Amino acid sequence: MFNVNKSILAALLQYPTSVFWIAYSGGLDSQVLLHASAAVLPAARLRAIHVNHNWRSEAAAWAETCQRRCAQLGIHCAVIVVDAQPKHGESLEACAREARYAAMETLLPAGDCLLTAHHRDDQAETLLLQLLRGAGLRGLSGMPACMALGKAYLIRPLLPFTRAELRQYAEAEQLIWVEDDSNTNLRFSRNFVRHQVLPLLLQRWPAVNKILARVADNTAEAQQLLEELACEDYVKVQGPSPNNVVISRLSQLHPARRRNCLRYWLNQLHVSPPSQQQLKQVEYLLKSKRDAVPQVNWGNVQVRRYQDLLYVLRLQKGVELPDLPILWDLQHSVTLSTIGILTVTRVIGCGIACKKLKESMEVPVVTIALRQGGERFWTKGRLGSHPLKKLFQEWQIPPWQRQKVPLLYHQGKLIAVVDYGVHPNFLASADEWGYVVSLKKCKSSDLI
Repeated sequence: MFNVNKSILAALLQYPTSVFWIAYSGGLDSQVLLHASAAVLPAARLRAIHVNHNWRSEAAAWAETCQRRCAQLGIHCAVIVVDAQPKHGESLEACAREARYAAMETLLPAGDCLLTAHHRDDQAETLLLQLLRGAGLRGLSGMPACMALGKAYLIRPLLPFTRAELRQYAEAEQLIWVEDDSNTNLRFSRNFVRHQVLPLLLQRWPAVNKILARVADNTAEAQQLLEELACEDYVKVQGPSPNNVVISRLSQLHPARRRNCLRYWLNQLHVSPPSQQQLKQVEYLLKSKRDAVPQVNWGNVQVRRYQDLLYVLRLQKGVELPDLPILWDLQHSVTLSTIGILTVTRVIGCGIACKKLKESMEVPVVTIALRQGGERFWTKGRLGSHPLKKLFQEWQIPPWQRQKVPLLYHQGKLIAVVDYGVHPNFLASADEWGYVVSLKKCKSSDLI
């Protein structure tokens, strides 16, 4: 008992100003975590979160029981109801876990900590499951004792203890907990490993849980070294934007380092990781012709090549371009949904000449439109007009971004391509006032 309390106190003292939220299901493990935390910290610094997955008829009664037990300790218990019904092809366990953590992350203020009751047996189960899924080093690193959770932190102070040790604590303290019979349902992979695989391993190797935990620690250390190497490589290959890298630099890396760097980059963008086969397909993009636009898709992620850059884009159904054309008086900013915000500034000697627009009307008005195809545009220092498609290629605008470049028309004439050029006949001279129009792209501009 003392060791459990001491371990929890040591973990929590690293966060002297945080409020600690206990993921409280009411089962044995979380009951021990709640009781031991209340023994070492004042109730004012503790909260509890109970997640109702709405899977069982007893779910509401369990939530009330959890709130009642927390109240006896003077601890507030928030109950969150989540929709954990998996979509076709999704794992019920994975769907529930994602819904649970997403809901708890939303509730936690910045700097607070979420405590979960994962223990050494859970770590062993996780490692075996990841091994059977063919996971890489990141997956085989198991569950870290501490990690970021949005703007908060996730702490697992019971990882040094086995399930048997937690039961000894609970029985010595005469704790009462909920027994969820779904924990014995062998339909779930984790339960099969827990009740069928690990007991068999323990018969042959009694210290297998400790051994697997040590394997997870060693793997996590190796993964940390790989991430440090990947970070150094990424600095050398990063492109002009976070969602692209320079192919010619990336190709100079040894294949293993290149894949390591690609995984690191994708992880930094918080996109779902690719499978080994998908990562190989991404590598094939590096060898394609510079003028080709190949792509690799998985989930809602798309990786595409354009010239010497490799891009990561997010796919989303139902994303539509704004309803254009519209008139704009150049007096205030205008928001174009899924594209960004058009802003305007009056500057001497730059932009669209104010007097040119005022020659034909008292209040300057332009029309905002998007490319339809076949447009031609005059650029400074060149004779005649040129196809806008050709100019987009010269300006190295990827094909999937071209439809989101705003065009400004005046009396039917294309006078500006926002952020790229102004028609020479409408350019402000050195002593003239001009309208400088620019686009602040929204995050959804990377959706296609």
